[in-house]
Amino acid sequence: MSAVVSLGCLACGPRAAAPPASGSAAATGIARYLPLEDGTVAAFETTLEPGAERGLLVLEIRRPTPNVAELVVAGRARRLNVSEHAVAHLAGGFLLREPLAAGQQWHGDFGHVRLTRTGQSVTVGAGTFRDCVETVEELATREGEKRTTTLFCPGVGITVRETEAEQGAVHQSERMTLKSYGPKFGTAPKK
Repeated sequence: MSAVVSLGCLACGPRAAAPPASGSAAATGIARYLPLEDGTVAAFETTLEPGAERGLLVLEIRRPTPNVAELVVAGRARRLNVSEHAVAHLAGGFLLREPLAAGQQWHGDFGHVRLTRTGQSVTVGAGTFRDCVETVEELATREGEKRTTTLFCPGVGITVRETEAEQGAVHQSERMTLKSYGPKFGTAPKK
């Protein structure tokens, strides 16, 4: 699950394609595709291959300051720097940045990222989402190759993420799909 923990992404009952009530629908740019709203929890169904191991990853978003987001999985927090035009990993590289147009490129968490497609639709456990953007991050070394494809959808953020790694003759893949998202249980809605 190390690839999932390092993802930098977004669970309390499934929702349809409607975005969270706290205002993501009106968001534009990066905030539209990666809302990172404090107190949001997302649950992802996971599958690991080989072995067809299935699981559930629960991620909580915390915003200690307007320019910092923490993605918390199993008590471990990963910090991101958030600006109007980009979300960057604290250790360097971008998770997502403008302009959100096919062909754009940047340095990511572990490799080179390309924004490969826009206007994508997807149906997952959390609902059907449209106008999504897809990024592909790749790294090839003498030791092996790694490729992560991520689909960011308006109002919810990361909806599908698949990582494939090959080292020698060993091929592994990890897929996660958004099952549910919403405010953390016991959290009052923000006004």
